[in-house]
Amino acid sequence: MPLSPHEQYQLSLIESGLRDQDPDFAARLTTTGADRSRNRPLAVAHACLWLGMFLTLVGFAVVHEVLAAGVMMIIYGTVFLAYAIARILVLCPPASWFPRQQ
Repeated sequence: MPLSPHEQYQLSLIESGLRDQDPDFAARLTTTGADRSRNRPLAVAHACLWLGMFLTLVGFAVVHEVLAAGVMMIIYGTVFLAYAIARILVLCPPASWFPRQQ
C-alpha cells in the first residue's frame, strides 16, 4: 500500500531531521551500490555452503551402497564447502562479525 502525500511529506521530514541530527547513523542506514553488489556473491557463497553440506552428508550415506558415487559426492561436497568458506571469509572478514564497542 503506497503512502499518502501527507505521509510521504512527514517521512521526508523525519529523514532530513535524522540526517541533520546524526549523519553517521543516517550513513549506516543508506545502502550504497557497493553493499548491493556484495549481496549477490554472498548469496552464491551461502548457496555453495548449503550445497556442499548436502553433498557431503549424502555422500557419506551413499558410500555404504556404491563406493565410487559416495566418494565422488564427498569430494564435490568438500570442494563446495572449501570454496564457500573461502569466499565468505573474503566478502565478510572476521573483524566485521563483531563490531567494536566504543
